[in-house]
Amino acid sequence: MKKAVLIILCLALTGCQAITFSVDSLLNAPTIADEQSAIYSALLESAGRGITLEYPRNGDYRSAFVAFDIDGDGSDETLAFYSVNSVSESNVKISVLDRGSDGGWRSMYELAGAGTSVERVMFLGGDVVVGFSSQDYEENTVRIYRCSEGSVYSVHENSYTLMEKADFDGDGGEEIAVVKRSGSGVEVDIIKPGEDFVYPLALETGAAAISGCAVGRLGPRSALYLDIAPEAGGLLTEIVYLENGAVVHPLSQNGLLSQTQRLVGYSSRDYDGDGEVEIPTVVPFAGHPNPVWGEIELMTRLISFDPGEGVLLVKANAYYNIADGYLLTIPGRWLNIVTVSKDSSTGEVTFYRYDPEAGIIENMSPIVSFAAADSSGGEAYRNAGYSTLAETERTAYYVKTLAGADEPLVLTKDEIRDNFHIIE
Repeated sequence: MKKAVLIILCLALTGCQAITFSVDSLLNAPTIADEQSAIYSALLESAGRGITLEYPRNGDYRSAFVAFDIDGDGSDETLAFYSVNSVSESNVKISVLDRGSDGGWRSMYELAGAGTSVERVMFLGGDVVVGFSSQDYEENTVRIYRCSEGSVYSVHENSYTLMEKADFDGDGGEEIAVVKRSGSGVEVDIIKPGEDFVYPLALETGAAAISGCAVGRLGPRSALYLDIAPEAGGLLTEIVYLENGAVVHPLSQNGLLSQTQRLVGYSSRDYDGDGEVEIPTVVPFAGHPNPVWGEIELMTRLISFDPGEGVLLVKANAYYNIADGYLLTIPGRWLNIVTVSKDSSTGEVTFYRYDPEAGIIENMSPIVSFAAADSSGGEAYRNAGYSTLAETERTAYYVKTLAGADEPLVLTKDEIRDNFHIIE
């Protein structure tokens, strides 16, 4: 299988560090390896010195120089992304540089881009997939470039909002899904490598916007979970994949799309790290019979699609704190017995044994509290009896058990650790 790699620079005296090219460093740093310097010199010889290197803003490849065997000869060429410092030429250009028999690098092909910056770079079989963006246009443009019979040319072009790569039909190879708005609906094209086949799908959803997407395992394949903001508000999720040479969208086809309706902010994603994407829907916790949305804490139901039965199933119940970036899955013995309240001044979230006779939640028996704070500012929580549960680079998470050991609803340390998930 062909693999593309970022070209990195090795500093002779300080060890090898993965850094990307910049014009100043390439012109002024004498310790840069000769080969990388030769590649850049070949680009300047071809394009001239009045250029600016362009770095992809998203995706796995963030360098202005990427190595890839585009012509299938067994050795890598270098794709260089740059723009010309000219009022009349604003779009990105791509130079394909190859090493000759003498060991020197030279530009073999110059390709026109379709935007003023590079959004992302992907590789599909032997094809190069480049997403371009421009400030003047709301949507991006994708072009697929192919080398054939001694020439490199564009074989596909389309606009897009989102673009993902995965094995959408379970055949062991990867395809690219291109998503965009179309009138009041959404279009999804799935493109297979090395083929001129595009599998289209039009979703008539009354979409006001495409909110986002995630890719996760679904049976023998991967599926695209597409979050759509309908004109009526909130979010809906459609699932998309390939089956028997056609694009399948089972939630619309089975009349299940409305079951994914929920509030904005609850995005589809792999919440528990098992490789499968869950769709979060929300219901009130016990003790909130007449909820005012935005003023109470909600229970999140993580639902998944069973392609064999064609139904949506509740995979887990959870408390999802979007602001603090964590999710606590709810043990079965807590369901309909435990409720929750958040202190708006401190951010502390406390779970209580539900008692309908208590009147208000704060009069019920507390079980456990969770809190989050900046990694450098948790002293107040530690002084208040909290212990550190988990930490990221920016945030520390704390927990404090409030009920006695004889309370059957108390979570053990292992239960807390296994049910607590940081959502970044």
